Amino acid sequence: MRRLIVIAVAMVMSASLADARSLSASDKAAIGKLPQRLTHGWLRNDRNQVMGIFAPEATFIPHDGVRPRRGWTAMQQFWFPAKGTAGTVTAFTMTADGVSGDDHHAIVWGKSDLHWQDQKTAYHWPGYYLMAARRSHGKWLVTHLMSSDEQPTSQAVKNP
Repeated sequence: MRRLIVIAVAMVMSASLADARSLSASDKAAIGKLPQRLTHGWLRNDRNQVMGIFAPEATFIPHDGVRPRRGWTAMQQFWFPAKGTAGTVTAFTMTADGVSGDDHHAIVWGKSDLHWQDQKTAYHWPGYYLMAARRSHGKWLVTHLMSSDEQPTSQAVKNP
């Protein structure tokens, strides 16, 4: 039975690969802009812009062994809790160092540089990320986001 399942999966994958075409220049550009769209949403503290790049079933795999969040609801509860966020993103960049895939699925990866602060402490998390995306109705949506960052540096916030 197990062998039959493996053969069936291989056949489905082969069929979908046969239909796949290389990424076009416009697809590469659109996928390469996904990280920028995410960082702009965070800098504006815009929940809709942040969540708007993700597929409904997306998975976010945080840093440092934190449990993955699967689906919009779990991701929103993690990033935008009902009691309000604990702090603010003050600066955030993500480079798009690599883009690859086909006209159905793609990945983009690069360096991330996040600055976040609460009332007392400012944190800086440099690191790396990997996004997987799929085309849905002519639009690229992130299905997986994994972040890996160094230990943050921190300093006390100076109140005027």
